[in-house]
Amino acid sequence: MTSTDYEHPFRPAPVRLLNRLGRAGSNLGLSDRLDAEALREAARRKTGLSDFGDDGHAEALEVLVTSINAEARLSATGRLIQRSRLTGALVQRLRISELLRRHPEIADIDLGTVIVITGLQRTGTTLLHRLLISHPDFRGLSGAEALMPVPGAPDSDRAERARKRQAVLAQKSISYLAPEFMAIHPISHDEPEEDVLLLDLCFMSQSAEATMHVPTYARWLEAQDHTPAYEYLRQVLQVLSWQRPGRTWVLKTPHHLEHLDVLLRVFEGATVVQTHRDPRIALASFCSMVAHGRGMFSDQVDPVEIGRHWSAKTHRMVMRAMEVRAESPAGQFVDVSYYDLMADPVAEVRRICEHAGIPFDERASGAATQYLEANPKNRFGRHDYRLGDFGLTDDTIDETFAAYREAYAIPIESDQRRSAEQPAAEQPADAGQPGRGLGDSNFVGALVTAVRDLRNPKAPDVDRVPDDVRIDGKTCLVTGANSGLGRAAAVELARRGGRMILACRPGHDTICDEIKRESGSESAELVEVDLADLRSVHRSCDELRDRGARVDIALMNAGLMTPAARQSPQGYDTMLAVHFLANRVMIDRWLADGVIDPSQAGGDTPRIVFVSSEAHRSSADLDIERLDAFTPYGMRDAMRHYGLSKLALCTYATELSRRLNPGDGVDVAVHSLCPGGVATNIAREAPPMLKPVVDPALRRLFRSPADAIDPVIYLCCAPEAGSSTGLYLHLMHRKQVSERASDPANGTKLWEASQVLVEESRGIR
Repeated sequence: MTSTDYEHPFRPAPVRLLNRLGRAGSNLGLSDRLDAEALREAARRKTGLSDFGDDGHAEALEVLVTSINAEARLSATGRLIQRSRLTGALVQRLRISELLRRHPEIADIDLGTVIVITGLQRTGTTLLHRLLISHPDFRGLSGAEALMPVPGAPDSDRAERARKRQAVLAQKSISYLAPEFMAIHPISHDEPEEDVLLLDLCFMSQSAEATMHVPTYARWLEAQDHTPAYEYLRQVLQVLSWQRPGRTWVLKTPHHLEHLDVLLRVFEGATVVQTHRDPRIALASFCSMVAHGRGMFSDQVDPVEIGRHWSAKTHRMVMRAMEVRAESPAGQFVDVSYYDLMADPVAEVRRICEHAGIPFDERASGAATQYLEANPKNRFGRHDYRLGDFGLTDDTIDETFAAYREAYAIPIESDQRRSAEQPAAEQPADAGQPGRGLGDSNFVGALVTAVRDLRNPKAPDVDRVPDDVRIDGKTCLVTGANSGLGRAAAVELARRGGRMILACRPGHDTICDEIKRESGSESAELVEVDLADLRSVHRSCDELRDRGARVDIALMNAGLMTPAARQSPQGYDTMLAVHFLANRVMIDRWLADGVIDPSQAGGDTPRIVFVSSEAHRSSADLDIERLDAFTPYGMRDAMRHYGLSKLALCTYATELSRRLNPGDGVDVAVHSLCPGGVATNIAREAPPMLKPVVDPALRRLFRSPADAIDPVIYLCCAPEAGSSTGLYLHLMHRKQVSERASDPANGTKLWEASQVLVEESRGIR
């Protein structure tokens, strides 16, 4: 989830250093103020051109620069970025003027049908925009075009590559400066982008007040006639149509809501789509987005000022829109409820197209469905926000927006997330706070704990399985069988007569031959699967189903520990995806497909064995409601998130055992274990600078995989482990999993929450 500590924005170390140097320079009297004429001169030098066009942009630039210098309190990084951004806008104006001079026919281009999406921020406009533009016949503004409408030589392939490079750089820069921003407003160079970025070329848009504290500029902007800016927007769209024609333009930005009268004059006949959502949620979400955005450019972010400014601003926007709509033909407008859009997005897109008189055929429906499947909700992480963080309350918002809510029958959201409706003061004191112990330690602390376990052995509670105990004819599936504990276990299970299915990451084609050679067995098959990618997980399940595989012993061994947050292809934390979600999806599929089936197991009880960790024991409570959230973290917190992923796994294993064995007997034996310290490659993702330390430390202090597999083999092979369920071994000691993991209420919540993710994953196969 995203941070709500808006007054202390995230800063990469190099950025912190640059900002400190900037403050030192200011203290020494070095001027770093922006100057409008200096910006214009820089643009002239870069292009060799001089005609910026005459649409009132010069006054707007002067007011904006003055407000930035006096009020924005930019950091050194912020000033560098704003100087670059403003210069870039002036460069584009010069290039646009030159292109229009050389190709006057551009002014005659008919933009065709225009659909304009607008509404309060955070009301579903981005999803709707991207769904509409998935229509094969629709034209939108790409992120690359928004940043560079006219490359240096607009008719050359090289210029197009330059445009893409700049857009990719901008995307990476935002991800670097504010990784949480991607969870709030994902951007991509090749995804549709808001045309407010084209209005930025006139220096007359809401972008400035959304990213900086510029109240003087904001007041000036509200008093202006925006007709010249919209006429310039139309001109730029003609330039883009000249480069890449399109029959139906789809525009989108909340900025239009304040200027519908101007928009409808300039884009005569346009269809306006207005989205609606509970203002309590929309405003809280947008204020959070503004706070994160301002945090990229300033070290002084005032959440209460943001709430005060944008509650007044958004109220002005909806009231002005209502006034314009009252005097305009009703047929020009389509209203879309956020809740209808979330319930059936394709149906809403179909309704809009039909209203605009545009066919919505199988191609269009298929394209929209494909977009939804490829872009699951929260794939960049979950956005966390609270209205109270911005000095606002439900009552004040309800009073301010009463007329708007009544006019469009907007409900109060009943399914608000806890963080959105629960003030910070009402949350438990330890909500989201780490516990103490291995799960919340750093790598060194975890290392010390694991070594202590090995150096102070206790008498085992269970005996090593004798070598003559066989599992002849049983099919054993091992995940992560290409290395470490999984590989050693696969060799031993094969040596005892198991028919092996080795589930490994791609790139391990020789592993079957290696296992056969080392075990003396002739039965080993490979199934390739990347457990971080649920699409790959489903493909592997399809393969097993199609083979008619029947698994007697499933050893869910694969694991990793990343040194910092990393997203899976579906947007989850990679450790959670590998340790929990992949196992959850696979077991669900195997049970449904008959891959694991007590009735097909030759009279013996199938076994599912999860390799977990004692790190689950000391982790903070799982935030089950936000399983799909992605939280950026660094090396310092990696061990804590590793522990959380193992807590999810232990909780799931306990609940799975309950559900598969509701009576007195054992239908499927479900066990889990912590093997203790093992010299595996689990830390293969360690930073290069640490690998020379980590790898030798593991080999010297921990046991080899072959010496560590006794608890694994016990749970997989011991006869008594097949007639019981719910065992947890730490080394060779019976233990109970933590209270959190064994709590039936937690198990039920985790099962139900993850079932939603399992069902969503079926759509990405």
